Amino acid sequence: MKKISLFATIFVAFFAFGVMNVDAKEIAVNDEVTFKDAINSAETGDTIVLSNDITISSKENAPAISGKEITIDGKNFTITGWRDEEGSLSNDQSIITAGPDGIVHLKNVTLTNAQKYGVHAYNGGYVSLDNVSINNCRYGGILLNAATIEIINLNLGFNGQNPDGQGGILNNGIEVSTSVKLTDPNAVPSIIMNGTINSTEKDNVIYFASDANDNTTGFIVENTENTTDKVLVNGNTAVITDANNEVKYESNELKEGTAFEGEEYTPNIEVTDPVEPTTPEEVTEEVSNEENPETSDGILLFLGLTVVGFAGTALAYRRLHN
Repeated sequence: MKKISLFATIFVAFFAFGVMNVDAKEIAVNDEVTFKDAINSAETGDTIVLSNDITISSKENAPAISGKEITIDGKNFTITGWRDEEGSLSNDQSIITAGPDGIVHLKNVTLTNAQKYGVHAYNGGYVSLDNVSINNCRYGGILLNAATIEIINLNLGFNGQNPDGQGGILNNGIEVSTSVKLTDPNAVPSIIMNGTINSTEKDNVIYFASDANDNTTGFIVENTENTTDKVLVNGNTAVITDANNEVKYESNELKEGTAFEGEEYTPNIEVTDPVEPTTPEEVTEEVSNEENPETSDGILLFLGLTVVGFAGTALAYRRLHN
């Protein structure tokens, strides 16, 4: 698969979108109705700003963005999804969806309680995530469905469970997939790491889909020059490392035969200072130069006794001759 730099492609796309709307505006929203209307009426370059927490009551009011570039600034509010346990689970039941030619800059917001995913990017869509938290979504945090996400500052809680109730609950942070329903054979999922990612869960922070609906033929990871964390290729798994190249999270295995492009992971190697060996000559010299305390004490005792003996002999001699 011939690779064209994602950075170059996205730059061109941003430039093309950016020059289309010189009258970009800011749109304030405070409930699901004004939120949906703002998404539908927004033009490329517009920013939608939350002024309150929002609860979306049904899939009809869940925003889907295609063919334009917008920013959604949550101002640290929360968008809560819905749960319809009896309803069908079609792919459009996520809180934020970016489709073909859709570019969404999502920031300063918490997404929770989605019927399926907090964010769904598909068929070439693009979503950047800056100070975004996603938790308690039924299928997973993010579905990366032959699209691109840029991670600037992402915080994941627990998301996901087996949709059929088999196998218990399974965490699913970022699900990497290419649906068999997509028509673009060149579309592949990709992640651009441009900051940090943290998760309360260790398993499946990145999860490679392998079900019957998946037709992934390739996966691309790129890291910006100044990113803190990195997404790296480690055989047929992806690892996320911190600033010290220590592994924070590791994915499951990418299915065999899938092209995996990106920077390779190289483990840290611990280096210790070498210890200089002591030669036999040095040992001999040290021993020969060392004073033997026992020998020294014996010599002193011998000399002392000799002096005492001479003194005693001299005294006896004088008494015999007096």
